[in-house]
Amino acid sequence: MGCNGMEEQKRKKAWYKKWWVWLIIVFIVGGIGSNLEVKEPSSEIDAPSSAPVTANEKPNEPEKVKEETAKEQDEDAGREIKEVGESVTTKNFKVTVEKLNKPKGNDFNKPGDGKEFVSATLLIENISDKDYSVSSIMMFDAYQDGFSVNESISAQIANEDVDSMDGSLAAGKKIRGELAYELPVEWKELEIDIDLTALSFSSDGEIKVILQNK
Repeated sequence: MGCNGMEEQKRKKAWYKKWWVWLIIVFIVGGIGSNLEVKEPSSEIDAPSSAPVTANEKPNEPEKVKEETAKEQDEDAGREIKEVGESVTTKNFKVTVEKLNKPKGNDFNKPGDGKEFVSATLLIENISDKDYSVSSIMMFDAYQDGFSVNESISAQIANEDVDSMDGSLAAGKKIRGELAYELPVEWKELEIDIDLTALSFSSDGEIKVILQNK
């Protein structure tokens, strides 16, 4: 081969032996390596926060439930009548327990053996500007020492001075009625739940009458 052929081969050096080719390869490999690096999480970001709850954040849910329960208990406590003569006033009504009687009956109408007639006289005043109807069946539930009891017609008849708690209740007017039961003579507590929502179809809620056998 002549000198001219050898010179031409040197000029046509293989492409992978050229310096700029390797420079490009170095840049490519370096770029791929930087992209594959795993970034360690920052301790400031990943660490659980122990900062106190601010005023703008929602309160802890269990604490909120406790507060609502305590509020409901306070409201319920203010809607209890525990003595004769006490009253509770709601949005539309004022309820008063006037008497707790034990009618004896007569020879033709007596309580059963080991039992006695017990009647509670209530006064309900309509302080609203609407007319309502009072129903002893729909509005009142009674419990003797925790056990459900029904009204007694015999006990109702035994006290002729007061009618049953049924009738119309016009705006600004009052109704007086009796809830009568036949209970064991050793009864300790008579609870009467008054559902004023059934009467007014409003938010008057319930009143509890809790009377002791003295």
